[in-house]
This record gives sequence, structure tokens and C-alpha cells, in this order.
Amino acid sequence: MFQSLLLKNFRNFDEVSVPLSPQINIFLGNNGQGKTNLLEALYLISNGDSFRYADNENFLKKGFNESFLKARAVSADLDFDLELTILKSRKNHLLNKKRVTGSELSKKFPSVVFSPESLSAIKDGADQRRQLIDEILVSFRPANADLIGDFKKALKTRNRILKNYVSGESDRKQTELLMESLFPSFLKLSTDLTWQRLEALRAIHGDVNNAMQYVVGSDSQIVDISVEYVASSENLMPLSREEVEKRLRKRFNELFDAELASGASLVGPQRHDVVFLYNENDSRFYCSQGQQRALILSFKMAQIVYHRKLHGIYPMLMLDDVMSELDSLRRDSLTRFLSEIKTQIFITTTDFTLPTSLKSEDCAVLRVREGQIGN
Repeated sequence: MFQSLLLKNFRNFDEVSVPLSPQINIFLGNNGQGKTNLLEALYLISNGDSFRYADNENFLKKGFNESFLKARAVSADLDFDLELTILKSRKNHLLNKKRVTGSELSKKFPSVVFSPESLSAIKDGADQRRQLIDEILVSFRPANADLIGDFKKALKTRNRILKNYVSGESDRKQTELLMESLFPSFLKLSTDLTWQRLEALRAIHGDVNNAMQYVVGSDSQIVDISVEYVASSENLMPLSREEVEKRLRKRFNELFDAELASGASLVGPQRHDVVFLYNENDSRFYCSQGQQRALILSFKMAQIVYHRKLHGIYPMLMLDDVMSELDSLRRDSLTRFLSEIKTQIFITTTDFTLPTSLKSEDCAVLRVREGQIGN
């Protein structure tokens, strides 16, 4: 639970200190005032990355070379001071004055984000759908935060080797030797990450279907939600770990020359996709926008429930202007769900009318205007 947040030269904020309620925090204001920036600051300091695509330079207030965030939190009856210094070239995280990584923070302060981007994951690119799954991995097993980080580092190294070959900085023999030395570890990381995604999708399947029925209403027709995990046009969901590794190894060998020609890694989890099936139909083409959003909403709700099953506590929730993206039925389902779980919740909105399912004494409303906070 976060008790306070300090922002200095972050996005459109000069310096502001924000007191936080242990229950529901509502950031209210017009568009472009800084509501999402507050949510992003909380996510950054507790997870290491933004839920929006952004470079470090985007976090810095115009005219400044450094941003600073500080938060006070309580977890498992222990007090924590979190600090984040952001420079153009790097981010430095401190937890109780000791340097930590983003993956270490995400394990200690788990959170789930609902955003317009996440609600559009079905119709948007595969990047959004992979991110959706990888968020679940940390709930599924906290050590997966390290796995995801290790894979990204290995992928970056591999891509740099391929780019150096295309640019002429290294010849084919040098490149082949480097790629060969990296291959065992990259294959293992690729297999491990793919397998963890498959395991998480299988584990959460029942909760997704339960949440979907909750969202559409008990009087509605039963909806069956299933998932295909697609790599090289093949659904990997039925495969064993050994079969997954075999498929990946085969594709690495088949596309090696193509990777050299393109200067990029063409095989691995960074190229995989997730297909959501709605009554056995591809939701990208079969579902209306409302049905697609209901599906992703159900997926996020299932993630929250599943985290509670595994760890005995709910993750922190962040809802960025989601209410305006939902119709009245799904908005009511979400607020009813929020009223039933016991965790700290942050909501940004331009026009908030308190639903009857939420108690006013549980809510703290903070008005955001031109980078300033008021009650």
C-alpha cells in the first residue's frame, strides 16, 4: 500500500506531494492536466517501466535534465521508501537507500493496469497482446520478472550482433561464431519464456471464463473463451516443453540466413502472438468492439483473482480513464467487482459520479489541474 508520492520535474509537474488513501484514490480533471502522469509515476517507481511507450527523455519536464520520484509504502507490515532518479540515459531505483532493479520492485509491489490501450489489445498489434500475457507471468511466478528481463537483454545482444553484420562492422565468420556462442542460452531463455506463457494461459483459463460471465451478466448466454498461442502459424498450447524447444530450434536453423539478411531476430517469444477465441471464433474479426473490451476486461479481472489465489493478497489496481471506454453494463460490472476486493485502487477520470456499489468513505478524490493537486 502506497501512502504518499512525491514528483519533481516529472512530465508536466514541477514539484508536488500527493497523499494517498489506503483504499480508492480518484484523480479527477480535464484531459491533458496530468492525471495519467500521476498513475504512470506510481507504476514507474514500483515496477521500473511505464505502462505507456516512452523513452526516459519523455519523463523529463521540458527544460530539465533530471526527474525525481519518491514514494512511501507499507507491505507485509514493513515500511519502504522508494526513490527513482530519471536521466536521459538511465533510471536509478533505490529501495530503502539500496539500489534495486525494476524486476525486484515488481515482485514486491505487484500491480495490474487497466488502460484504453489494454482494452484495445485484441484489435491492436501483437506487442500489446504479448505485454498482456507477460503481466500475468509475474503474478503466476514472481521469478518470471527476472526471466523476462534476462530474455530482453539476450535479445538486445543478439540483435546488435546481427545489425553489426548488416552494417559491415563484422564479417560472416565472426557473426556466425558469436551467434553460435549465444545460441544455447538464447534458446533456453526463449523456451523458458514461451513455456511460462503457456503455463500461465492454461492456469488462468477457468478464471477468465468465470470473469467473462460476471461481466456479461448471469442472465446472458454462456460464453466460452479460449486462447491460442501462435508461433510460426502453429498453436503451441497443446505442446510439451520438449516439443516447444524442438519447434524453436528448428525455426532458428531455418531462418538463420534470413536473420543475417534482415539484421534482426526473426524467431523467439518476441515474435509470438496470442489469439483470443470467443465461442471458438477469432475475436479480432468476429467480435464487436464492446465484446473485445469485455474479453480483455475479463482477462484483467481473472489476473487479479488468480494473483489472490496464489499469494493470498490482491495486487494494486490502476485504472486509467477506463470507465469512459466501457458501456454502462460493463462499467457497472467493473465497479461491482472493485467494491468486492480489498486492495488499493487508483482511478483517473474526467467526470466521476460515484457508483452505488462504491462507498464515499472509501474514496479520496484528488483534483488535477495544470500539474497541480487539490481536494
